[in-house]
Parts: sequence; structure tokens; C-alpha cells
Amino acid sequence: MTDAFLSAQLGRPVKLTAIEPLTDGHMAQVLRLQLAATSGGQPPVRAETVIYKGTSSAKTQAIAARFESHEREAAFYRTIQPSLSIATPQCWSVALLPDAEPWLLLEDLAPKADLAQPLTLRSALTLLANLHRETFGKPLTKISFSSNINNLNGFIQSQDPAEIEQLLSRALPAGAALMPRLLTGFAAVEAELQHPGPVLCHGDYRWDNLSAADAGCVFDWGDYCSGPPAYDLGYFFATSTQDLNPTAATLILWIDHYLAAMNGPVIDARPALTRAGLIHDLQHLLPIIVWTPIMMLLTAAEVPSPQHTYWRTALTHCETLNALLSGF
Repeated sequence: MTDAFLSAQLGRPVKLTAIEPLTDGHMAQVLRLQLAATSGGQPPVRAETVIYKGTSSAKTQAIAARFESHEREAAFYRTIQPSLSIATPQCWSVALLPDAEPWLLLEDLAPKADLAQPLTLRSALTLLANLHRETFGKPLTKISFSSNINNLNGFIQSQDPAEIEQLLSRALPAGAALMPRLLTGFAAVEAELQHPGPVLCHGDYRWDNLSAADAGCVFDWGDYCSGPPAYDLGYFFATSTQDLNPTAATLILWIDHYLAAMNGPVIDARPALTRAGLIHDLQHLLPIIVWTPIMMLLTAAEVPSPQHTYWRTALTHCETLNALLSGF
């Protein structure tokens, strides 16, 4: 990572002055690069930062490889992002495929976010609904939701069943009603969905992948696919509402807020999503959603302690959501 390399990728002369590792995630190596713009061999004239995202050397690199997360994200910025109105980071450069170690140079959203109003839960739901509304029925990607589930199933099947059982017994309370449905039976679940979409599913829509920049910006696009809107919504509830202690009443308010933004004025022939249909789909998809925190916890040795606590809480929160949804 030389000055010449960075200058060539950014299309302007820069000097690398510092590298700051970012440890919020563990599926990729993420670095904040501090740069100084240069001009004509003169001293640096302006400071800036960019984000470098490359492959991780950890065990989770195998997961990223299974899902082709890095290649998928690079393809998103090349082919899908230009057609979306939803805000995403500016992508300055991507490695040309098929590179052995793909990477991206992305806009650092932190400076903009520091100047913006924090996102609220309702604004996050509106942002998600806008993504789904804009992409409903559009063939933006050939990557299907079933493909994502098959990749997840492949990882789960490669693990020790006894370890999974032990993990569930430790994380879920005795007598827990929610037990993850076998992913091999997902085809039957998919056939029962009342609102299958498709929409452009982000696949990892949670607070960690949202920024207040540009009045709401979505990043980390390594898991997107074409799939049902209820998956992103249920995943957001499972991973981003743990600290809010939701009740049945608040969960309905959140669902209705998403529906109001998703349906909006009727501008095409597509049928509106219904509360009953969305709740039905959330109930059916939650036993699938719960496998992501399980996958993360199975790589516990590679997960920083705060992230381990986060995913464990998300797993137990799925049981709470299951109880609330079952009461509707």
C-alpha cells in the first residue's frame, strides 16, 4: 500500500500518513487510511481519510469465501449502486476480478456522520423500506435468496453438530420455543411466504452497517441478494432492537411504520404488503434468521469480545421476538 498505488487508485496525488485498524467487524480487514493531498512535490495541502476493505486472515475468511462476499460487494459498486437512489459510500476503486485478494477503497462516512443528526429506529426502518420499495420486482442481481441460504447451510453442515447443540443450550433459555429450523427445509418455508418479493435484500441490515451521513446511508454490501422483504426487516429486529425491550405493541408500531413507507402512494400495479402477511413471513423466517448469530458464534475464537456479546444477545433476542410474533 504505497503512495503511488493509492494515488493511482484515487486519481490524484496523495501521501499515506497513518493507518488505523477498525475492529467493528471480523469478516474483513477494514482500515482507515489517513492521507494528505499533495501538489507538484510541495508539502501536503489537505488531509483526508478513506476506508480500505480487504480480506481477513482469520477463520472467518472461509465464510467470506463461501459467500463470495468481497467479490459480491465489488460487483455491487460496479453494477447496482449507480442505479440506486439510496445513499451508499462512494467507491473510489475496486480490485479487478478475479484477484486472489479482492479489496475496495471506499469513502469514509465518519466525517459526514459527525455533522448529521443520529439515525432513529424509525428512520432506519424508512431507509430499509425505501430500498425495498425502489427495487421491488427489479432484476438487479441474479443472486437469489435461496443461494444465500444454501451457502449458510453449507457452513452449518461443516460444523460439529454437538458444538451447535451445546451453543444453543447455553444461549437459549430452558424450554425455548424457538429452535432453528433445519436449513435443508428452507424451500418449503420459501414457498409459504405471502410476500416473497423479490426486492434487493441487503442481507446484513443492522445498526453496524448504517450511517447518519447523507440523512441515512447503507454500507457493507457483501451479502445482498434478491429475496423477500421480511428477511431484512426480521434481521434488523433481531440484531438492532435488543436494547429497546420491545413489546407486542411497539413491534406492531415498527412493522406499521415500515409498511407505511414501503407501500406509500400506489404508483404501479404491484400489490401492497399487508401487516398480516408480513407478520406471517416474519414468523416463518425467524428460524432461518437465527442461524446467522449461530454462525458468528461458532467462530467465537475469531470474534472480538464485544462482538461475541453482541451476537449472543442477538441469538437470545430471537427467542423474545418469536414469542411476540407468536402472540399475534
